[in-house]
Amino acid sequence: MFDSAHLDRAAEILAARHQRDFALERALGGRFGVLEECRTLLEQAWEDGSRGAVAVRGGAVTGYLLARAGEGQRGRHCWTLPQCAAYALDEGPVVLKRLYAHLSGQWVADGRLHHYTEPPAADLPLWLTLGFGHEQVHGIMDVSAKTLVEAPRGVRLADPADIDALQPLLGLINEAHAAPPVFAFTDQPMWDILRSGHLELLNDPTVAYWVSEGQDSIDGFVVMRPVPDDESSILKPRGSVELFLASTAPHARGTGVGRRLTEWALADAAHRGFTVCVTGWRATNPLSSVFWPNRGFRPVAYRLHRILDPRLTGPEHVSGL
Repeated sequence: MFDSAHLDRAAEILAARHQRDFALERALGGRFGVLEECRTLLEQAWEDGSRGAVAVRGGAVTGYLLARAGEGQRGRHCWTLPQCAAYALDEGPVVLKRLYAHLSGQWVADGRLHHYTEPPAADLPLWLTLGFGHEQVHGIMDVSAKTLVEAPRGVRLADPADIDALQPLLGLINEAHAAPPVFAFTDQPMWDILRSGHLELLNDPTVAYWVSEGQDSIDGFVVMRPVPDDESSILKPRGSVELFLASTAPHARGTGVGRRLTEWALADAAHRGFTVCVTGWRATNPLSSVFWPNRGFRPVAYRLHRILDPRLTGPEHVSGL
């Protein structure tokens, strides 16, 4: 099993993986190609309760897989963070398949039937062969070449006084995620915090909350939030900006409102000194899964989900003779 004595070797494997991913996507930055940075990431995951196993060949660790057990809205689950699954590149991804086979039996025995993992794009095929499905896409883009020209008509920065005008748009993301074909569960607290959450963003001087005004209403918004240093990660480079939220009123969809707002927000971010923007979207959302790649965001990682048959933990299940 994985223990703290494996942290150094695991950090070497993770750093090599990031060097591969950085070569494929330069916007990720090279920070996590450095051994010390990777060890810090893994130490934090270990301290936060991620546990798992290592693969060994000839006395050398060739891969590792860690997961953190959890409860709550996502049910009894095990969650593998982006830094918590990696293999020596000369061994190949089959190492992770064997580690998952080794660990997942105990997860199921513990009643943890929801399994989550967040692999880099290069490792996606491996996890799909293990029965995982797409849930979230993590995207990134270089915005350094974006230039400000003139704000589109009706586009301006919002302030807290706009909250009532924004109210009809605040729940649109939740509604889209609850609807087919996404079918994401949303509990009442997620709705209860919408207004206060947007007010917090509107009051944050570091946030650029852009809106597009129509004739009688606000037709859309895009929220750009700098990634705090303590939230920077393999998927969110230090010093990047996050396209945190965006929505367009149903009556304004197809008119170019969302495209103009996004292009302006990205150009403004570049003007403010940001070179990289990150965002995420539900893979099953038919609107966002087209819109964000068309704006230039490239997938660099995925959140995948596998849910197992609940009868596996019931008395009717026969595991063998």
